[in-house]
Amino acid sequence: MGNIVVTGGSSGVGAALVQRLVHAGHQVFNLDVTEPAAPLAAQTFLRCDLGDAQAIAAAAAALPTRLHGLANVAGMARAADPVRVVAVNFLGLRDITRSLTPRLVEGCGIVNVSSIAGRDWRARLDRITPLLDTATMADGLAWCQVQAETFARDPYSFSKRCVTAFSLREARDHVHRGTRILCVSPGGIDTPLSPQFEALMGSEQTAWSRGQIGRPAVPDEIAQVIEMLLCQPCGWLNGVDIPVDRGYCAGLESGWIDFGQSPVMQAMRARKRPA
Repeated sequence: MGNIVVTGGSSGVGAALVQRLVHAGHQVFNLDVTEPAAPLAAQTFLRCDLGDAQAIAAAAAALPTRLHGLANVAGMARAADPVRVVAVNFLGLRDITRSLTPRLVEGCGIVNVSSIAGRDWRARLDRITPLLDTATMADGLAWCQVQAETFARDPYSFSKRCVTAFSLREARDHVHRGTRILCVSPGGIDTPLSPQFEALMGSEQTAWSRGQIGRPAVPDEIAQVIEMLLCQPCGWLNGVDIPVDRGYCAGLESGWIDFGQSPVMQAMRARKRPA
């Protein structure tokens, strides 16, 4: 049993993961902006805004020098300022990951929560590489402020493409450390963020996507996979993005889900028809 850090551990998938880890005997450090509604005895809460580099540094200073895992679950779907979404979802995740990586005990690892919205990162690599190549959180924020119009329409998907690409790129460093970094990309989940995602995608598109696999996941179904990747002896698994979506991505890639029939694609075709 060991020390495991979970960002965003006060609600949704993060809370489900904290509960699983505590029940398995781990000491869990929950970094979140909100205190958990029902704190567990083996959970230490540290208030931390992942969009703030100083807050991250303060939280990191309060954590143990030896860690047995890090799960980056914290995230947001929308904000009035699109830079805020990228700061929390990607830049803060990158900052806390690089701060804590040297503390990881050999054989342990990191799991970053991305999204199926970031699975197309390769097709957008030219757009995200300049941000991926920034050296610090301050550099990243400066780039975002200048380039905000390039991702303002959908900062969530942009940030998740960055998370997925970052996780795979960072795997090189973990090869030499004897640790691992992985990425999970959930599909729809029934969490407090669900209304934000529905507003982002539109109610018709949300209903269509969920209809392809029957229902959205519940938080614990995603937490199960994160716990497995953190706690099971799977050290040869490194630099992998795993969709956790009941087969939705498999359907798109192999053809048994026809995205061309989705409301968003039908609306696009309608706009292109001559009047």
